[in-house]
Amino acid sequence: MASIQQRGDQWFAQVRLKQRGTIVFSESKSFPTEAMARSWAERLEQKVKKDGPVSVAQRGITVGKLIEMHLEYQQKLRPLGRSTIHNHQTTAQAFNTVKLDELTAKQITDYVVRRKAEGAGPATILSNLSPLSAAIHAAPYAHGIQADPTPVDLAIKKLKEAGAIGKSKEIIRLVDDEEEAALLAEFERRNHHHQTEINMVLVYKLAIALPRRAGELTRIRWADVDYKRRTLVIRDVKHPRRKIGNDQVVPLLGDAFTLLDQIPKLNEFIFPYNTESMTAAFERARDRIAGTGMPKIADLRFHDLRHTGITQLFWAGLKIEEVAAVSGHTNWAQLKRYTHIRPEDVHRRWNALNPQTVAA
Repeated sequence: MASIQQRGDQWFAQVRLKQRGTIVFSESKSFPTEAMARSWAERLEQKVKKDGPVSVAQRGITVGKLIEMHLEYQQKLRPLGRSTIHNHQTTAQAFNTVKLDELTAKQITDYVVRRKAEGAGPATILSNLSPLSAAIHAAPYAHGIQADPTPVDLAIKKLKEAGAIGKSKEIIRLVDDEEEAALLAEFERRNHHHQTEINMVLVYKLAIALPRRAGELTRIRWADVDYKRRTLVIRDVKHPRRKIGNDQVVPLLGDAFTLLDQIPKLNEFIFPYNTESMTAAFERARDRIAGTGMPKIADLRFHDLRHTGITQLFWAGLKIEEVAAVSGHTNWAQLKRYTHIRPEDVHRRWNALNPQTVAA
């Protein structure tokens, strides 16, 4: 089963096991002396006989390889988005030299420290660790590999307690009336420039009336608008477990429907723009406003238009489940942070529910 060969100034040892003509185990290593090569081969042979070829073979698997295997396993079950695939690949690369049976909590902590030094925030780093944790926990049932999840679980628990990793605590930033007026004026000014291709006035208004993510707004097709039912279909909506094929039928309320008559049909898409170009156009306008007399607007993001639109739906009196039908949230608990209820909203809602009180 073992063979020892001299190759130049090194001794090459290989242990190989066949069963019914098929190689079920193979491992090799080079040593500076014949004695070291032979000793290693003999110990490995004994290990294979004692624990079995599968168990011993697992010992040589790296954490990175396991993550790659788990990525392939998930892709067989369902389509994955590009960001999910990229996240798996980059995390696999980071742990590509770490043997699975040698993984420690400290190695994971060291990785988090490196990512933090590179400028990654707690939420991003937690996302980076997700493929590692998932691959380790899925190893027994998905790949037939015994892996100890203790180092991963311990590291993640302690790093969360220290605040080094964790879910993002997003602050709800709303567009106020002064900022909206300034933005619309700046967008209108830019629309008159001959090199301007993106009508940010219409983009802004629809982003408020239909509070969806920027990438969803640029994917909406005219063919998916149902004028009779006043709805549209948004394809491949972001989801924690599935995105491809996750389509949603969304009601078009108020301006979200009437604005469609103002948007020119240039091609199959309602907004035939690159998402990054669209958000960049927003940021250029915002920065000009901030630099010419309104510094408070400097921290406003395009995504805050979604926050503003969702909040306005609550101000209009819609319930959480009704707002979710527009915003696309599958977790209603996430919408509670948008319910900035004002006293006048409570009065309006009460009057709508109790018209006899108003009449009296």
